[in-house]
Amino acid sequence: MSEPIAQPTSTRLINDAPWETYQRPYVRDLAYVLACPNVLTKWLDVAPYQNTHTISVHSASFWQTQFEAYQVRLDELDSTNDYQALTRYLLKRPSPNRLGFHFEGLLSFWLEDGFARKLHPYEMLANNVQLFNGKQTTGELDLILYNHEEKLTEHWELAIKFFMGSAPFEPINWVGINSNDNLQRKMTHMQTKQFGSIWVDTENHGQVKIGKRYGVIKGRFFLPINTCNFTYPSWLSPSFPIHEWCDKYDTSTLATLDIRALRAAHYIEWFTRRDFYDGRQSPLNNSKNDILKTGLYFAGDRPIVIYPKQTEQVENKL
Repeated sequence: MSEPIAQPTSTRLINDAPWETYQRPYVRDLAYVLACPNVLTKWLDVAPYQNTHTISVHSASFWQTQFEAYQVRLDELDSTNDYQALTRYLLKRPSPNRLGFHFEGLLSFWLEDGFARKLHPYEMLANNVQLFNGKQTTGELDLILYNHEEKLTEHWELAIKFFMGSAPFEPINWVGINSNDNLQRKMTHMQTKQFGSIWVDTENHGQVKIGKRYGVIKGRFFLPINTCNFTYPSWLSPSFPIHEWCDKYDTSTLATLDIRALRAAHYIEWFTRRDFYDGRQSPLNNSKNDILKTGLYFAGDRPIVIYPKQTEQVENKL
């Protein structure tokens, strides 16, 4: 779909993870959501034959700027009773244990808290706006914001994705734990279903006209273990968190990892690792034929996904 960038990048783990400096789990998650760049360097027109609007993505430098502007506040949340405001905000939201809702809650907290403190120009006008065709609900828009700096209304559509890649590493080759989910399919849905609105009815601000649309896709990607000379495609942000995945039936490679040293991750650790789960895991060989279950594990601090290389339908818990 696009030409790779000229210089290859090895399959090292990304060491630049400033969110790891924070001690409180939700603060670490919030720092991760801000400091992690968008997976895309540019929006890919995955549905060129459909009449859709122009879609933009925020640059990696944009998110780095937002993180740096909010760092003093992150320090406060990590060291004072203000942490309770963050936890109450997140836990009162619908389905706080679903990763997608957790991601949306973290961004929403930053938007509201940061705007009140004049740390960014984005005023939230509405969120989770229902779309109707007659009396039938046809969709939902994540965030409607007013950018006071540019004097226009923006629609941000959010996605948190944890995808395993395989050659040739095009968007369709990055798939989720649910094998029906892939990056190209997600972008197609966002482009053709969620970015079609021009006018939006809001409860507190009346009808507003969308001036700009942003796809906000974050998360983590995982390369096949022992991949050599991986080259980032031009659309993939070079600073996006990249880790590794291993075929759950590849016993020889798993043997090199020392299965006994692996720790199965708690569901929310797809965001950031929680040290307090160390030493609390149950025996790992608890699936049929002593094969590890599909999911995220830690080898020390190193995240690794165990995933079936061959087609296998798995319940989507993300």
